[in-house]
Amino acid sequence: MISVPLFSVRDLHVWFELPDGRELHAVNGVSFDLHAGEVLGLVGESGCGKTTTILATMGLLPSSADVAGEIRINGEEILHGGEASVRPHRWRDIAMVFQGAMNCFSPVRTVGSQIVEPMKLHGIAKGAEARRRAGELLEMVGIPAASADRFPHEFSGGMRQRAAIAMALACEPKILLADEPTTGLDVMVQAQILELLASLADTLGLAVVLVTHDLPVVAEACSRAAVMYAGRIAELGSVDDLYHDSHHPYTRLLFAATPDLLGDDRVVSIPGSPPRLDREIVGCPFRERCDSAVAECATEEPALHLVGSSHVAACHLNDLIENVRQ
Repeated sequence: MISVPLFSVRDLHVWFELPDGRELHAVNGVSFDLHAGEVLGLVGESGCGKTTTILATMGLLPSSADVAGEIRINGEEILHGGEASVRPHRWRDIAMVFQGAMNCFSPVRTVGSQIVEPMKLHGIAKGAEARRRAGELLEMVGIPAASADRFPHEFSGGMRQRAAIAMALACEPKILLADEPTTGLDVMVQAQILELLASLADTLGLAVVLVTHDLPVVAEACSRAAVMYAGRIAELGSVDDLYHDSHHPYTRLLFAATPDLLGDDRVVSIPGSPPRLDREIVGCPFRERCDSAVAECATEEPALHLVGSSHVAACHLNDLIENVRQ
C-alpha cells in the first residue's frame, strides 16, 4: 500500500495584484510531496518563487496575494477555508525558520520568552512547564538552557539561527520549512546548521523543506531537490539524479555556474536574466537563456514528464529524445 505523504503541495499558484492593475504570476503550478524524515531542497536563482512558495503553504503572504491549489498535511487540505483553516495548523503541524534569524526575534524580549510564546498561544504548555520546555529545546539545538534568559543581540549569528530553529520546534510540528537558514553565516557554522537540520529530520521524523540558492548546501543536506525557474518547477528528483543525470538545461547550467573545489571544470555563468513575471510568458520560460532550445520552445510551454522512476523534468528535449527512441 502506498503511504500518504506527510506534506503534499498540488498545483500551487500565487498571483500578486500590482498597483497598475496588472498581475504578477509568482508561482505557477508547483507540486511536490514530502514524507517524514525527508529533506527536500528548493533551489534556483533569486526571484524564482522559492520563498513565495513556502510562505503560501503557511498562509503568510500579504493581502495583495491570491493563492490557489491544495496544501495537504497527512491528507488533510488546509487552504480551503483561508486563514481560519490554516491558523490551527500553523506552528502546530507546520513551522518555519525565517531567513535572517535576527529579524524573527524581538530585540526587547529574552529568547526564552519568545520560544514560550507559541506554546502558550496553542495551549501546549504555560508557566514553569513552558519555560522548562524552552530550555530543553535550546539544548536540543546545542545552546545551554540558561541562555534562555539572554537577549537576541547577546547571541552570535549561529546561536540566533539555532534559537530560531528551537522556536520553530516549540509546538512539535511535523513539517519544518527553512528559508535560507545559512545565509550570512561562515562556512563552519553553515555546516553545523545543516547537520542539525538533518539530525532533526532523522531523530524527530520531521519533513523538511530547505530553501536555498546554494547547490553545495543541497548536496550536503537534501535527499531530493526541486529546481525552480520563473515560478515553475523545471526539474525534480534525487540529488544524485540532478547532479549526474540532469534533464533540464537550467539544472545543468546551474551546476556549471557553481564552483567545484575538487574538480578542474571552469565556472561558467548563465547568460541573460530570468523573465519578468508581470508579463505573459509564451513557450518555455528559459528559452532566451538556453543553449539547447528547439522550435517548440518558442510556442509551447513544456510540461513535467517522468524521465526516471522518481525523476521529472519540463523540457522539450526529453520529448524529442523519447520520440527518437520509439
